[in-house]
Order: sequence, then C-alpha cells, then structure tokens
Amino acid sequence: MKNSFRSDLENAIEFHGHLCGGIIMGVRMARAAMDYLGIDEPEKNRDFIVYVENDRCISDAIQSVTGCSLGKRRLKWLDYGKMAASFIDMDTKKGIRLAVNADRNPEPSDDLEAFWGEFEDEELFKMEPVSMDLKMEDMPGKPSRSVNCEICHEKIMDGRDVAKDGKIVCKSCANGKYYSKIPL
Repeated sequence: MKNSFRSDLENAIEFHGHLCGGIIMGVRMARAAMDYLGIDEPEKNRDFIVYVENDRCISDAIQSVTGCSLGKRRLKWLDYGKMAASFIDMDTKKGIRLAVNADRNPEPSDDLEAFWGEFEDEELFKMEPVSMDLKMEDMPGKPSRSVNCEICHEKIMDGRDVAKDGKIVCKSCANGKYYSKIPL
C-alpha cells in the first residue's frame, strides 16, 4: 500500500480518539485486505465495499484506512458482534473475509503496538476468500428506488420496504420501532 502502517495507524487514532487493540486490529485487517485485493490507494479506489461485523473500534480503523463510510454506501454494518470484516471488489464480486483469530491477549502493561506487531497477519487473522452477489439496492450511488410507507408516510429507500397486510410499509411500522414517541 502507498501509505505506511505508521501513517494509517496515526490517522486511525486521530479519527477514533485513542489507541487500543481494536484500532491496531482494524488497521492491520484493512491493510491485509487491500493487499489481497491489489488496492494500493484505497482513498482513490471507489470499486470496493466493506462489511464490518461489529460497531466498535475496529470499524473506525477500517473506515479510516479504506475511506469507506456508511454515508458513501461503501461501508456496511452487520450486527454480528464479531471482530471480522469482508472486503468485496464490486466489479469482480470476489473478496476476502478476515476475522481476528489471536489466541492470546496483551497484559495491561504491554505496549499494544509492540505486542500485536509480533504476529504475522496469517497468525492474527483467519482469512477466507469469499464472493458475494451484491444487490443493486446495496450499491453506492443514488437510491435505486424509493416509496412512501403507507402507515407513517415516511420515505423508504433502496428496497428496504416490506409488504404487510397488503400494504407497502417501512420496517419499523411492520416490526415495531426502536424508539418510543413522547407526547409534546
């Protein structure tokens, strides 16, 4: 990769706010995946998507290194609670999934960068080549379609609508909201 590990790590620390094991793992994971996909300058390449499997520090590091974000629709979040991510080339549909596979952890007094630096990527991660059938609704760019919920009348984009009782509705009207309204 064009950037050094040190540069990517410093950028991830600045983006996230502090150094921790998840930041080191995410930087290393993203760099290993970019190497596998042959991407030297991820900030200039718009032809890949990343699926992160948790909403913790590792995701910030991956976003920082790859330039992928939720708003650009190139970072996808799957709520699996795993220290893992899949990096997919949108043109070829091939990719790689990496999951943290370390069998030991640092002591509180250990230097995190030095500790995790002792591992080769193949020791630190389970790496599996993967392919994905990417749906048009999940691709970056303008919404593929939008409809209004027949109950709350809010716009629903990119095929996230569902049919319930003969109506086209949003997921919160179909399955229940994640919030409770408070009377004004």
